[in-house]
Amino acid sequence: MRAWTSLRNQRDFQRLYREGVRYRGRLFTLVVRPAPELARLRAAVVASKQVGGAVVRNRVKRRLRAILDTLLTAEVRGADLAIIAHPPATEAAYGDLAAGVGRALRRAGIIED
Repeated sequence: MRAWTSLRNQRDFQRLYREGVRYRGRLFTLVVRPAPELARLRAAVVASKQVGGAVVRNRVKRRLRAILDTLLTAEVRGADLAIIAHPPATEAAYGDLAAGVGRALRRAGIIED
């Protein structure tokens, strides 16, 4: 079972983008909004058409979701987050993506060392 649930509601996305803090990198942007009222962390992985065709976008999103699955534990709660993939993420090695996501999540205070 995943330690996080999917963020799907448009109103929740709008609130996240409006109130969230952004951590920008070369491969992706992480947007985080603390939500202490939530029992579980909610996350979304986004890749626009600028990233590539459907197959490429879906591959990048699958890789980023798998990274979230390995980094997030059930103890993490009370936040909404979105990872927005950038075009260079298509060429990045899995290890580089994982390291970048880990750094961004630590910087945002979602996970600890």
